[in-house]
Amino acid sequence: MPIKALIVDDSLESRMLLGKILTKAFHAEIIEASHGKEALRKLSAEKPDVIFLDYEMPVLNGKETLKSLRAKADFKDVPVFMITSHSETPLIRELMSYKVTDFLLKPFSSEYVVNHVSILFPKDRASSKQ
Repeated sequence: MPIKALIVDDSLESRMLLGKILTKAFHAEIIEASHGKEALRKLSAEKPDVIFLDYEMPVLNGKETLKSLRAKADFKDVPVFMITSHSETPLIRELMSYKVTDFLLKPFSSEYVVNHVSILFPKDRASSKQ
């Protein structure tokens, strides 16, 4: 069975690029949200296997969205990849305290994303269960 991925990013281009990478490499089912509040609303109907969360967004940023996710019993252990262009140690440490699975630093390549995501979801998982 393919993975179900929620991509939360205010940039349509970023959502499309990441969605394309995940669909091609993992045959992922993609759910999109343009900000944290929209993502939290969608989670009432969807249970993704993994969440990709942009750090800088309007309405509800990545950090606040992550805090809300981790406060919900159903989502406290869902893997979250934080998407950011920031690599400052204090920020990384703070986000790690909310159980971020990994970071995808912008700009990223397809190979970079696949290598990071394959640690949790081997590529053969998607193709062998179709």
